[in-house]
Amino acid sequence: MAEKKEASFVKGAIILAIASVLVKVIGAVFRIPLTNLVGDYTMGLYSYAYRYYSILLTIATAGIPIAISKMVSESRALGRRRETTKIFRTAMGLCVTIGLAGTLVLMGASGALAKNVIKDVNVIPSIIALSPAVLFMAVTAGFRGYFQGHENMVPTALSQIIEALSRLLIGLALAWMLMSWGFEEKFIASGVILGITIGTVLTVILMVSILLRKKAKEGRLPDEGGECRGSSEILKSILAVAVPVTLGSLVMNLTTTIDSVLIPIRLANMGYDSHQTTTMYSIYDNYALPLFNLVPSIIISLNVSVTPTISAAHAVRDYEKLSKTILSALRIVVIFTLPAAVGISVLSEPILAILYKTEGSVAVAAPILSVLGLASFFLCASSLTSTSMQALGRANLPLITMLIGAVVKVLANYYLIAVPGVELLGAAIGTVLCYVVITVLNMLFLRRVAKFKPPMVETFLRPLISCAIMGLVVYFSYKLCLPFLGNLVSVALSIVAGVIVYFAAMIISRGITREDVLGLPKGELIASKLFRNK
Repeated sequence: MAEKKEASFVKGAIILAIASVLVKVIGAVFRIPLTNLVGDYTMGLYSYAYRYYSILLTIATAGIPIAISKMVSESRALGRRRETTKIFRTAMGLCVTIGLAGTLVLMGASGALAKNVIKDVNVIPSIIALSPAVLFMAVTAGFRGYFQGHENMVPTALSQIIEALSRLLIGLALAWMLMSWGFEEKFIASGVILGITIGTVLTVILMVSILLRKKAKEGRLPDEGGECRGSSEILKSILAVAVPVTLGSLVMNLTTTIDSVLIPIRLANMGYDSHQTTTMYSIYDNYALPLFNLVPSIIISLNVSVTPTISAAHAVRDYEKLSKTILSALRIVVIFTLPAAVGISVLSEPILAILYKTEGSVAVAAPILSVLGLASFFLCASSLTSTSMQALGRANLPLITMLIGAVVKVLANYYLIAVPGVELLGAAIGTVLCYVVITVLNMLFLRRVAKFKPPMVETFLRPLISCAIMGLVVYFSYKLCLPFLGNLVSVALSIVAGVIVYFAAMIISRGITREDVLGLPKGELIASKLFRNK
């Protein structure tokens, strides 16, 4: 049974990781040509609108899916099948209420935000076009949590892909049409962002259809766990998990939002005008941040899959399974995200030069991405350790560490952005410091709460040494190839060389074990090839 649960957890993580890769590819196909098409200023309007939307989106969606997933998985482990349906119904009522409130708040506050905070009224149409998405995403979040609690990650993956495709196809089409018709930049930005809202409507339709098919297939399932809890008790339990998780996510989202406030304010203090600051923020948000978020968005899908596994093990007091699951997830994070972070840092400028045509913007974004590349590893590690504590019912602890990290980031941003020659790089440095602090504090709390003590050499030191070797190989192979093969081919070859060298170093140093490989699809076959003598 334990092997089946672990296989389910790994399978779920792989499904969501594949979906995240597809979503990021679709997002790149959307954002990169869009930036090249409409320009940095229009994308700046888009970024401002999305940033404030994301605050309300976090409130509506961050904590509830985790709470539903945790409670449903626990009820299933105890045989309380009827209670899972009651949890879902109660949670959906909460989702609709919060989502509707968020939509109305964002729509009503659009003018005040534009005039008093962003100080650019051109952003108002974009905020209004995006506001209904809060409601539809809240409803989608309720469905996702329910399916994840059943360890079914496919609906979440499909909904993410549909939302991304809508953003790509509809957003790009509207941008092209509005530009060809001669509309102003503010309306072009709102047309682009309307694709997001339409995508959220489509995800709700998808989730409803999947649920109806599930109900028709299963019929009425037997209940083996006694009486269900009442709706009020369920609601209290949902809020007990969701509120701390949401607050923690809001703190981290708020730090990004603070960037959108502090960057223009501190740059204005240096003499930049409003159009320049909006354009510079666009470079930070649209050139550097998407690549910084690429690796975390893929690996963070592991968090969704690991939550019900940890919660179920905690519910039945299977501490051996609990510790093994956390260690397995942490090793996946280190093995795959650390080399990706190093690769992005080393190749930041060549990668940006491939994607974007504006050389001046690429030159500004490249050093920012080099720093953020390293931060991406700590973001993944902090996210996993925070999720682990939330699944253990200690959601207050990651909230504390996130608050401390947010304070560190705000202070670093405030002082560094206004330093001549540092400027936007100061925000990136603040991000690194933020996630390093959170990761270290989370590991200390996990050691105290769950007695979790990962082997430091195998978990961290060997991958770090392998990444250092890989980074040198990537750097010098790129420099050697560039004069003869051009930028694109040189980047591709250096990445291939880096991957080969990294995994060779990991196998030789025993940074990757047979147990790590066995958890992958076709793991036994791969292990038989890699570890023939073991």
